[in-house]
Amino acid sequence: MNKMYETSEYNDRLKSCPFCKGVAYLTHVEFNDGDIWYNPNCEECNCGWKENYETKEEAIVAWNKRK
Repeated sequence: MNKMYETSEYNDRLKSCPFCKGVAYLTHVEFNDGDIWYNPNCEECNCGWKENYETKEEAIVAWNKRK
């Protein structure tokens, strides 16, 4: 079974949500095959990027640049 976790120690580096200005957070998903993907999301409106990122830094940069 895949596992999803919130990675709270990086949340202070994320800008607010571009849609609702809500608090953003970073999650990571551990897949059964050993892959790990990172995704930024919004606590308020639950929006997030459809793209997965291989590192925390890539996810943070993409969210903050709105890519």
